[in-house]
Amino acid sequence: MVMTEDEQSQAKFEEQSDAPLRGLLDRVEEISGGQTVDLKTVIEALGNRSFGPVLLLCGLFLLTPLGMLPGVPMALGVIVMLFSVQLLFRKSHPWMPKFLRRVKVSAKSLEKTRKFAGPWLDRIDNVVRPRFEWAARGPMLVFTALVAILLAATMLPLGAVPFGVVVPGFIIGLMGLGITGRDGFFILSGLALSIAVPFLIVQVAF
Repeated sequence: MVMTEDEQSQAKFEEQSDAPLRGLLDRVEEISGGQTVDLKTVIEALGNRSFGPVLLLCGLFLLTPLGMLPGVPMALGVIVMLFSVQLLFRKSHPWMPKFLRRVKVSAKSLEKTRKFAGPWLDRIDNVVRPRFEWAARGPMLVFTALVAILLAATMLPLGAVPFGVVVPGFIIGLMGLGITGRDGFFILSGLALSIAVPFLIVQVAF
């Protein structure tokens, strides 16, 4: 069976396990073709590999000052929940609401991202590798999605507390990194740390 050019590109992307984050950035640049591209096109081209990066990015945003702004933790929580529910039901291509589909990514922004984040992505890629792969697929991936949904639900009570979303944000980022790199170590680490979140909520409530 002869593969189309797009299928060949996707297959090549799937094989980039030695540098998953750098491979993602390269794939997005390839999709854009040096032009402005909408987020819908990027997500659809990444297919089921887009779930991990979305969770990773949302987790990282929650660790920055952006995550401290009123309403932002809840908005990011909704995005995490939206993608996690689809991961839970093993959707091959994520569905996004219209306001996300319309987000544009310019070639200039991608170039700036490469220059700024490229060295950091290389460092992270040095420690991310396929291991404990049983934790990055099948029933464990479904369980991870369920935990991500529960963590996203904590954004409402914890978002009202200064730095309250840092812990769930860090955990979501860890699991997103593990899904992206098919590294079960980071997924299992995130799941283990998630046990502390209920105790955090109890402290906030009382």
